[in-house]
Order: sequence, then structure tokens, then C-alpha cells
Amino acid sequence: APPPVPAPAPAPARDDEPLADEEDVPLDNLPAALMAVNCADDPDRPDEERLTGELARLRAAYEEASPVFGPYRLAQVVLCHGRPKGTDYIREKVKDLDTPKMLLVGTRGDPATPYYWTEQTAKRLGPSAVVLDNRNEGHTGYGSSACVHRKVDDFLLYGSLPPSGSSCGTEDEDRI
Repeated sequence: APPPVPAPAPAPARDDEPLADEEDVPLDNLPAALMAVNCADDPDRPDEERLTGELARLRAAYEEASPVFGPYRLAQVVLCHGRPKGTDYIREKVKDLDTPKMLLVGTRGDPATPYYWTEQTAKRLGPSAVVLDNRNEGHTGYGSSACVHRKVDDFLLYGSLPPSGSSCGTEDEDRI
């Protein structure tokens, strides 16, 4: 017969002091997750010497452009330093895939992901890509207008795609 399983050790005594103040703990880890994803997407990593030189050069320009936000934005330059480099897999290997059709929504007024990237991605994907041109403003397109919302829902729920090159306008009545 197997030996008896020993009883678990008693839990260590805990003092009443928390490890962190509740208000200091973020409700989610979105900023950390976004940084990890962005760093994983980027294959470009300067070595320490180049990074130090770039920081010295950029510091004055950032602080001149914005004494308040410049130092914060400059700090973002180093966020990926020390993390594994991303790959150029998308840029080098993803070309003319033989896959089912997919919907790409590009937003003309997106400050984070330029419409040009939608065009470049569609070009790489070849005939599998169907582009919906969202002529609205803001980052991400799904909630920007009833038109985009409807076309994305039709694709996700029913597999129905608009003709490639279709667009959703900036009309006020189209806003969600």
C-alpha cells in the first residue's frame, strides 16, 4: 500500500498589513499586456550604445515639444529594451495566402494604426483580404459607426462580406 499522504503544513501567520494599497493596484493589466504585445510585434531593437545615443538626441526635442508630456513619451522609447525581439514573420513570410476571405477594417482617422497599414496588410494577404474603408476618426473601427458595426457583425455572425473597397462614411447619422 502507498504511504499515507502527510497533512498539509499550517498556513503561515499573516499580519494585517496588505502588500499594496488597494488604490495602487490597477483593475486590469491592459497597459502591461499592450506593451508586451507591441514589443513582440516589433523586430527592431537598438543595442545599448545606439539606444543611449538616441535618447540623448531625442530628450531635448521631446522636452521642447512638450515640457509636460515629453519626458513621459520619451520613457516609452525604452519600454521594449531588454525584451525579446519580435520577428519579421508578417513582413517576410505572409504573402498571398490561400485562406478563406477575411475582413480588414481600416480607419482613415486612426492615430495609432494608419490606414496605409490596412492597405499593406491587404496587399500581403492577396485575394483573401476584403478591405472595408472606415472614413471615421479614432482608434479601432467597430464602434465608430452603425455602418461599420453592421458590416463587421454580418461577417462575424453570418460570413457575409461587403465588396472589397466598400466604405463607411463620416455622416453624423451613421455614428453609434
